[in-house]
Amino acid sequence: MIKKLTAFTFLTLLSTFGFCQNLDAEIDKIYQVEDNTPGFSILVSKGENTLVEKQYGISNLDYDIPITNKTVFDIGSIAKQFTAYAILLLEEQGKLSIKEPAYKYINNLPQYQKGNPTIEQLLNQTSGIKEVDGIAGIVDLGRNDLLTQSQMMNFITKTTSLNFKPGEYFQYTNSNYILLADIVTKVSGKSFANFMQEDVFEPFGMENTIKKSSTYSIIKNRAIGYVKDESSFYKTHLHAFIYNGDGQVLTTAKDMLKWHIGLQNVKKLSPELYNKMHTKAKLNNGNTINFGLGVEFETYNNYQAFGFDGMILGGFVSKYLYFPELDMMFFTTQNTFDSDFEDQFFKLVNLYIPKNNFNNETKNSRKVKKVKLSKKNLKLYEGSYLFTGSDVETIKTNTIQLKNNELTVLTIDGEEITRLQPIGNNQFMFNDKLVVFDIESNKKSYRYYDSENQLPWLFKEYNPTTYNEKQLKEFEGQYFNADFQISKKIKLIDGKLFVFSRNGAWKNEIIPLDKDAFDYSSDLITFLRDNNNSIVGLKIIDVLFKKI
Repeated sequence: MIKKLTAFTFLTLLSTFGFCQNLDAEIDKIYQVEDNTPGFSILVSKGENTLVEKQYGISNLDYDIPITNKTVFDIGSIAKQFTAYAILLLEEQGKLSIKEPAYKYINNLPQYQKGNPTIEQLLNQTSGIKEVDGIAGIVDLGRNDLLTQSQMMNFITKTTSLNFKPGEYFQYTNSNYILLADIVTKVSGKSFANFMQEDVFEPFGMENTIKKSSTYSIIKNRAIGYVKDESSFYKTHLHAFIYNGDGQVLTTAKDMLKWHIGLQNVKKLSPELYNKMHTKAKLNNGNTINFGLGVEFETYNNYQAFGFDGMILGGFVSKYLYFPELDMMFFTTQNTFDSDFEDQFFKLVNLYIPKNNFNNETKNSRKVKKVKLSKKNLKLYEGSYLFTGSDVETIKTNTIQLKNNELTVLTIDGEEITRLQPIGNNQFMFNDKLVVFDIESNKKSYRYYDSENQLPWLFKEYNPTTYNEKQLKEFEGQYFNADFQISKKIKLIDGKLFVFSRNGAWKNEIIPLDKDAFDYSSDLITFLRDNNNSIVGLKIIDVLFKKI
């Protein structure tokens, strides 16, 4: 009965738009672009039938080339779906098992103290392997520098610790899928690009899809990526990123429909493969996460949906979303970076899918009861706290002070962020997020839980520190990392400390935070001392530099 009602509502909406002959006009309003600006390619389908396919704007501003249905866009992380499918295809062929430890197929991957991630845990983003993206900047590589698979693998395998025990939390990283690409290459005996072309794209009929594998290749009809700064657009295309597995795939809206239809055929012909890919993963504690094997799950208008998002600072944003109950697929891609793109995307969805009032979900909201703490007890939690970042997260600092009998969270500049609501047992609500304090240890700290299934952010108490010029001079010197053959020089200039890198071409001031800890372009740089209190090295994220 529910399906009949929702289908009836759906058909009623379509017929209403069809009668008014204004559906195209409504879509045009959503994706309206100015002259000579980047734009969009969009496609909506039901079953195998295309309901709408439209393009807007310019693919290349240098030559004023309009976006057409043949324009290929870099779809960012949506490429992870193809990588996941490739792994499952190799498993179906009996060449591997996703239950096996990943190190079995990856040269030099550490056997970690916290446990060895399986291939499946790479696929469902529960491996605990640290994000690789931030390391490139630390070793002096910028967005215009060549980044290859071997370089990225070197970065990952030289990081010898995990963020958590495999399967303990969900943490999305590109590292997992870069590693998976290496497994595809080793097991198939083909280059990753060739395997994707011959065993994935061609069988699915994706004639205009390519895995970028060279900075010099001609890719016909390629859109250039842009970013907007005030009123002007600037090219920000990442031509030199050619590593594998997590992205670097260019395609069209039509080919994404072929991918989608192909997956539905896989569901019929290889149901075990399809179901593995499209089943929500579980953590060690039994909690279900909204991620499968290369598939993200979400709910919209009370309908279940799955797909993937792709956002890259190279100037592209894409989203693929399928509503199985309605057999409807939506895909949009654009060649300008926009972090708020989902609002636009779901305006498109709303034209086709009304809210399903027959499938209301009961949300598991956290039921909390505020407790009253004495002023003396509240003061125990006061202090300055520092989040040093996990992977690509940047440094965050805040101060917690008692004001008007409430714990107030302030920025380092004294602006109020929120007020903590005590709920007992060292626990507080930070707006709608849980915060748990540890005030018994030598150094106070608190954990901020953005989600119960994700690794919490650990904030440690620190003492904001300043140095005089004589004290700053102690940090001067040359520091060297043997793994990556990279050095950094630290020099005092006019009372300020600077890090010189790339043979002196780059210079960044570092700002004191805590004792021996500085803010280095939103990364934490920590100086290391020996038993004689002499500085012997420094560490940025997990990259160690020895003083020479």
